[in-house]
Amino acid sequence: MNRGYFGENEMIGALTKNKKAVILTFVFLFTALGIQSSNADYYPSGIQQNVSEQTLRDNGWTLFYEQTYATVFGNSTTAIRPSEQYVILSGKAVGSTTILLAAAAPTAQVFTETVVNTPQLLNGTYWYYTLNASPGFGPNLGSIGFAPTNNVNQTWADITDINTDPLRLSWHLDGGNGGYRLGTLNLNGSTAYLRQVWSWNGISVRTAEPNVRQTKNLFFSQSLHGSDTLSDPDGELRKTVDSINAKYGNLIK
Repeated sequence: MNRGYFGENEMIGALTKNKKAVILTFVFLFTALGIQSSNADYYPSGIQQNVSEQTLRDNGWTLFYEQTYATVFGNSTTAIRPSEQYVILSGKAVGSTTILLAAAAPTAQVFTETVVNTPQLLNGTYWYYTLNASPGFGPNLGSIGFAPTNNVNQTWADITDINTDPLRLSWHLDGGNGGYRLGTLNLNGSTAYLRQVWSWNGISVRTAEPNVRQTKNLFFSQSLHGSDTLSDPDGELRKTVDSINAKYGNLIK
C-alpha cells in the first residue's frame, strides 16, 4: 500500500519535471533559433534616429519624395504630400542608406495647417505645417517639420536650439529657399543632404499564406492564441505546440 502510494507520487513528480523540461526546452528553442514575433508594419512613436532605409522598405513604406536641401518647394506642398494614410518625414546624407532623423504620423494630420509656433502632438512628436506666418517672421513665411517639444520658433523655419538640438527637422515651404535644418545641421542650399517623404497605407505588404498565423509585437504566451499569432510558415511550430498540449494538458498557454 505504502509502496504504491510513494510510487504514484514519484510518477507525478517525474511528470512535473518533464513538463518543466519541455517548457525550458521550448523557450530555449524560441530564443536560440530566433523564433520571434514579426516586426511587420513599422510605425514608430516619437522621433527616431539612425534608422536603416531597408527597415522602412521591409515594413511596407515607400519612398514618395527625395530631393536635396537645395530644392525649393515654392508655395505648393503637392510634391511632398502623399495620398497614403501615414507619412514619415526624414533626412539623411547623400549616398547613405541610414536615415539620420525621422518621425511618423497620419498624413492628413501632418498636413493640417497650424498656427505659427503652435505645433500639434501626433504620435509622440510635435508637428507644424504653417503656410503663412504673421508679418515679421522673416522672408520664409512657411515651414513644415517636427520637434521633441511644443517649443518651436518659426522665425526662419524652426531655429530653436539650432546648434544643440539633434531631434528637430524643419523645411522651408516658400520664400525661394531650400533647407532648412536636420538636427543641428543648418542646410540651406545644401546638396549634400536629402529631404525624404515616405508613405504607407497601414496595410502590411506581407501576404499571409493560407492558415499562416502571424503576429506583431506580442509576447510568446500571447502569440499562440487568437487572430494575432506567431509567424509559422509551414505550420510545424503550431503542430508541435498542439502535440505538447495534447500530451501534457495545455502545458503551453
